[in-house]
Amino acid sequence: MIKKVLLAVVVVLTCLAPAMSASLPGTTETVFNRRFVNKLKPMMPYNQLARMIGQGQKVGEDRQRATAMYHWNGGRRSALDIAVAAGRVVNVTVTSPKKQKYGLGKKGELVEL
Repeated sequence: MIKKVLLAVVVVLTCLAPAMSASLPGTTETVFNRRFVNKLKPMMPYNQLARMIGQGQKVGEDRQRATAMYHWNGGRRSALDIAVAAGRVVNVTVTSPKKQKYGLGKKGELVEL
């Protein structure tokens, strides 16, 4: 009886784990790659980006420049790092599943890093 209950608990937790992790700040199923960078615009509001992929995990702050840094772990082991100043995205770094790094230029163009 105890073995059946433990097995049921493990099955339920295994099924719920992906749903629970998706709600954590900085975790998303979005795959960050060059196609994703093309969806971004220079100085886009952080709230607009957060509506697209969820809230980021705040990983730092530069009080002198009034800038906050956020990070997301994306699908297929991709990642997104941004800097936000006055509620706007001012710097973008994407690490694709193939470990290529991309950024967003001042005119909105894709930049390989």
